[in-house]
Amino acid sequence: MEEYTPRDWFWIVGGDAARAWSSAARDYVTQYPSDRASRIANEVELFDVLSRINLTARAPSRSFTVEEIREALLRIDAEATGDASTAEDLVAVADEIGLMLPPIT
Repeated sequence: MEEYTPRDWFWIVGGDAARAWSSAARDYVTQYPSDRASRIANEVELFDVLSRINLTARAPSRSFTVEEIREALLRIDAEATGDASTAEDLVAVADEIGLMLPPIT
């Protein structure tokens, strides 16, 4: 595997190996080098990964629904997420567990 270079890397999101998110292209691509690809559960987690290294502009640039955020948080920490179901509650959970969230619609 090549050295990890987040500015020019690929992520297979949610197990869909037919395409990968390219941080360089800032979009999904259908052709990518397998030695420069990592698997990630969802776009919410991808946003978190790229935001932590100041590459938010290279993350998927869309708003996420409350349901998408809740599903991602449940996957990461179901106990902390509990019954949280509003945007405000989910932001509080994300803050508690240290997850950087994308915009919520």
